[in-house]
Amino acid sequence: MAFLNPAAFYLLGIIPIVVVLHFLRLRRQRYVVPSIMLWRASADDQKANVPFQRLRNILLPIIQCLLLLLIITGVARPALRIPGIIQGKIIYIVDNSASMLSKELGETRLTLAKQEVLNHINQVSASGGMMVMATHAPKPFIQHTFTTDKETLQKAVENIRPTHNGGSLTSVFDYAIRYSDTEQDQIYFVSDSPKNIPVTSVPINVITVGDEADNIGIVKFRVERIADQFQVFAGIQNWTDTDKVVEARLELEGGISIDEKFLTIPSGEVRNILFYINAEKRLEGVAVNLHLVDVKDDFELDNNAWAFFNARNQFRILLVSDRNQSFLNLLLESYGEHIEIQKVSTDEFHGTGDADVVIFDQRVQSEQGFLTINSSQGAIYINWQDELPSISNTSVEAITTPVRVINENITHPVMHNVSLMNMQIRESVQRNIPIWSDSLLETEKGSVVWLGVDSGRHYLVFEFDAFNPEYSPLSTTMPDGPLLMYQCLAWLESKTFPVRSMEGQNDNFGQNFRTGESLLLNLSVEETSTIQVEKPDGNLVDVDSDVFAETDQIGVYSILIDNRIYKRFAVNLLDEEESTLSLTTTETHPPEYLDNKENLLPITRQVWQWVVLFAVGLLLCEWFLYHRN
Repeated sequence: MAFLNPAAFYLLGIIPIVVVLHFLRLRRQRYVVPSIMLWRASADDQKANVPFQRLRNILLPIIQCLLLLLIITGVARPALRIPGIIQGKIIYIVDNSASMLSKELGETRLTLAKQEVLNHINQVSASGGMMVMATHAPKPFIQHTFTTDKETLQKAVENIRPTHNGGSLTSVFDYAIRYSDTEQDQIYFVSDSPKNIPVTSVPINVITVGDEADNIGIVKFRVERIADQFQVFAGIQNWTDTDKVVEARLELEGGISIDEKFLTIPSGEVRNILFYINAEKRLEGVAVNLHLVDVKDDFELDNNAWAFFNARNQFRILLVSDRNQSFLNLLLESYGEHIEIQKVSTDEFHGTGDADVVIFDQRVQSEQGFLTINSSQGAIYINWQDELPSISNTSVEAITTPVRVINENITHPVMHNVSLMNMQIRESVQRNIPIWSDSLLETEKGSVVWLGVDSGRHYLVFEFDAFNPEYSPLSTTMPDGPLLMYQCLAWLESKTFPVRSMEGQNDNFGQNFRTGESLLLNLSVEETSTIQVEKPDGNLVDVDSDVFAETDQIGVYSILIDNRIYKRFAVNLLDEEESTLSLTTTETHPPEYLDNKENLLPITRQVWQWVVLFAVGLLLCEWFLYHRN
């Protein structure tokens, strides 16, 4: 407690004067009366009807003195000094990912997170201002820039909307650090799962929200056509501490049930389920929904998943080779019934035509020199010992000594479930791969399998004779060798879809995506056409570029061209990490500024108003006692 006007306490000298005046008595005149008997009885009755008679004479002066003391204290202007001003800036980052929609006693975790931030904003001030960011908002993730207006900041926090997104939080912290330029700046992260916080140069204060939660959710879902059947595959996980019996119902859009199955899922495990549906013509292009019936958990978002019954378009492959690569031919033919393969020799090759992928086996030349491919096509180069077409400044060197695979890019979709470590290659080619490429397999001499996209052209290069057992065991390595080739073809095939992911596509149909993915739209429409995307909640989003990034809801999306449906695709959560609700307890860590006195300036908050208000109440009490009969 501090006093802004301590000189007012000199007025305390008035209190003794009030006490002296109270004890002063007027001189009384004496009268002789015959008897006081009647007066004494009257006085005794009056004393009996007035409680605390002995205190009556001193209560009023005590109240008067206390009133004077309060008035003098108010004139002294008492104030509290609170350590709450940070000399730098404050950045609040609120997690609005999918898991923040889980319920806690009827409230979502996002609501609890907002309350925590609002409490901090009311308790803290910063000389450089405060900023609010959300983890899954459009870049640069800012809800409101730096300001000292707390009312504006509170509105920005309240306007943070929920999303169905999951995934990495690295980007939002990268942006936050850009706005932190002094050592006094503070970053506060409010989330239910702070375990994925990246290591940064700026300390991050964490506020966790959440409690123990039960959840059962869908973590895998896809539809594939094989022969005359659609196979619907799903994986369902149980995060509760008891075994659960779950009913999984498969429905067409409109709520038409077509199949249902019951399965028992042990605690902490995943159970897979497979539906077989006849591939009738009327089902092509129809959305299908997998729904977990009557599942009572704290997170409803992962109880549904969507996909489409789609007929696969013909995938045309042109093989340019002067050799009989029997194993390669078998691999291509077994990729799927929708494959159309054409083989030509080097002399017969005069253009790529309408092929979706061209496979060049060793060097191919024409009268005009090296051949190129159209921008809409992909190419696979096998054991190409010269400079690649359309790629300049790539030095090439033949390696005639055996090399061994020492590194794999396991993060790329093409390498999913593929392991070729220590595979020995007798002869290969060493090349300086372009900066826009991704290396998949590397030896001590360099990359032997790499891929990439440049100026609309898709390249996949094997720097060795991949399907000749005399030079490499790739073709006889089961199942990794064939699986690698299948996934290479799937990667190239996904580039022919009108809607595809910019972050890698694991789904052969190109119709199912995850929330938060940025999608590339290859629509080939007229410039005057109006393109919109209708989201699952019915809102329309205008599309003015080839990239659509607002996949922040699960469900079915429709691409509208001039108000007509052109294509539809599904977006699902399917994120095991996001569905694994963190088992933390709701807690607010005390702000670090309370312990770090060097970074703070005190807040002086005057409280004289409360002193004056109490004095007024005491004055009314004194008035009541004085005028009481």
